[in-house]
Amino acid sequence: MVTLKDIAQKAQVAVSTVSYVLNNDPRIPDETKQRVIEAAQELGYTGKSGRKRNHGYQRQMMLCLHSISGIIYPEIVSTLKSVLNVSNCELVIYVGENITNLKWMDGLFVLNSSVSTEDIREVISRRIPVVMMDRDDLIDGAVNVTLDNYKGGYDVTTSLINRGARSFAFVGGPNTSVESKNRYKGFCQALADNRLQSKNTVVLQSDFTYEGGVSVSRFLLEKSVLPDAIVCANDETAMGIHSELELKGLGGKVLLAGFDGLKPPSHFAYVTAKAERKHWGAIAAYSMLQLYDHVMTEQRIKIPVEVVEYY
Repeated sequence: MVTLKDIAQKAQVAVSTVSYVLNNDPRIPDETKQRVIEAAQELGYTGKSGRKRNHGYQRQMMLCLHSISGIIYPEIVSTLKSVLNVSNCELVIYVGENITNLKWMDGLFVLNSSVSTEDIREVISRRIPVVMMDRDDLIDGAVNVTLDNYKGGYDVTTSLINRGARSFAFVGGPNTSVESKNRYKGFCQALADNRLQSKNTVVLQSDFTYEGGVSVSRFLLEKSVLPDAIVCANDETAMGIHSELELKGLGGKVLLAGFDGLKPPSHFAYVTAKAERKHWGAIAAYSMLQLYDHVMTEQRIKIPVEVVEYY
């Protein structure tokens, strides 16, 4: 059986170049493309099992995630797949941050704040289109499709202020999370606009997990006075905080807010910022297809969020 490596050796190119040619990648020079095709024909290459379609070969789009356990991922992944499949593309999930080591990809979605901007630039330099779903950096060859995190942070904080909260704690995510930083900026602006900004506001960091929320809650319980409200950069952290407060009989003493649109599992006062994740995934997918086909598109697209209140 003839392999891509056999073709690469005969055509004197990299195996990845052979893959791009067989996937009708427009980025490959015509001279190189012709050399690969002739080598494949001479060797009797008949196609790649499992990837051939009636109208060509599937392009492989990579989605880089920090984890697959987050509540936001299933709808995004499902929508990306459905949109891409119609255009003869398959979606491959990669959990990690070493994107420069990834091979056999025709496009890259980044939803992992641990991935460095420098590595994204390196991927783009290989003429691979990139859609960034986790940061606001503007890079030629990439499109930003991100949630309106600033407005979400502002609106959930304003909701708590309208409910009577006057003292606050903010629990953000890891230092690398641009989403968390923008939600914090919105939080701060809401306090400032209501003349509530104070040096006494407690600001903590967690890891976006339920367990991280439990740890934060235990720290806050050590303080002599709990704040009126706690704003979290995501819902899972907020749920962890609530569980520990509930355990101590303080579940109704503190107002809670998060981000991601999760409905609390039990009845308590809660505010969250919700985005339509299917819409987010669809916009990201179509932006990728336009990038791949060299069609002009907006470089920065904000996905709207809305406040949902549970009382």
